[in-house]
Amino acid sequence: MPTIRSIEAHHRAAISLLWQPLDGMPATGYNAERQVKTASVIKLPIFVHLALLVESGALSWDQRLTLSDSDHTPGAGVLKLLNAGLQPTLRDLAVLMMVISDNTATNLLIDLLGIDTINQRIQSLGLTQTRLNRKVFAPNTPDCLPWGLGVTSPRDIVQLLTAIVRGEIGNSTTNHFIRETLAGLQDRAGLPRGLPRDWHYAGKTGSDDDLRNDCGIITRPDGSHIVVACFVQSLDEAPSTADHPGLVALGQVAKVMA
Repeated sequence: MPTIRSIEAHHRAAISLLWQPLDGMPATGYNAERQVKTASVIKLPIFVHLALLVESGALSWDQRLTLSDSDHTPGAGVLKLLNAGLQPTLRDLAVLMMVISDNTATNLLIDLLGIDTINQRIQSLGLTQTRLNRKVFAPNTPDCLPWGLGVTSPRDIVQLLTAIVRGEIGNSTTNHFIRETLAGLQDRAGLPRGLPRDWHYAGKTGSDDDLRNDCGIITRPDGSHIVVACFVQSLDEAPSTADHPGLVALGQVAKVMA
């Protein structure tokens, strides 16, 4: 049976993992406190911040933003392919950001919310190792290095996901929407590939040429939950396919842990 260490060595990667059952069984950590590049996993706390602002009445899910040509952002998503003048709601943008990791939607929301206020929320949630550094595909500044878009740790992300599972983030309506949106994740090529078929997964991924991240909530057939954050980083760059070594490693980690 492979181990996390042997998977890490085989792929010449740096794996950071926290696997936290919520049924009283012990957690498994592997470099769980290590700070890592978030890539698009940072979109999870952005989403939580937005949802809590809507709950407070400061914003409305029905509020619309207008897409302009200058908003089009490379990478993941569909809004970059659509014409200027489109007016998606905040709910539309949040769902696009989370379920297909739409970068244009993300940047529209960051412009609306502000990086500083997002980071203030992150700190208020007790995520002391987590920070949004910039907009997606914005140039790195010295303050952004070596993390790029954002920085976090498995411990921080598991803490946030655990609070979501336990209903500690938002009222019941907000919490339900957060969990249902996480369940809509379209990218199932990482951790889910190694889980039993009858285990349900709801989460958020992140990727770059040299990394693959996957963090989420696992629900077993008996209704018990596992919260997991796994970051596979420092890989040799590889084509972005289902056979990317980071995705293969994530699946192998899930199979070992499950």
